[in-house]
Amino acid sequence: MMEEKVGFCTLCKSRCGTINIVENGWLKKVVPNPDHPTGKAICLKGRSAPEVVHNSRRLTAPLRRTTPKSDPDPRWMEISWDEALDEIGDRLKDHVARGGPESIAFAVTSGSSSPLSDSTYWIL
Repeated sequence: MMEEKVGFCTLCKSRCGTINIVENGWLKKVVPNPDHPTGKAICLKGRSAPEVVHNSRRLTAPLRRTTPKSDPDPRWMEISWDEALDEIGDRLKDHVARGGPESIAFAVTSGSSSPLSDSTYWIL
């Protein structure tokens, strides 16, 4: 069954109005919603949302590298979210222990560069 669902794109800060074409629970197409104040057009990121969501190569779990960065053939193994967050937390604590809290910085290059824009105020 084909449905049109009105929404907005979350791939950047602009939040362009969209009409999302969904078939049997799968996002098939994203088009501008001319009735929305920011829906007169939609960029390539918004139009590519179905590929982003349903790509068979999309990462859905954290990966840990199992070979050195110098290895020309990087290998990875899937790990749990808890493991990944614990590792990241431990690395951040290690940096703070060695260099103080000023040894860590967070940054956003552009408000429209990624869906991370929802976290910009926290990062700043």
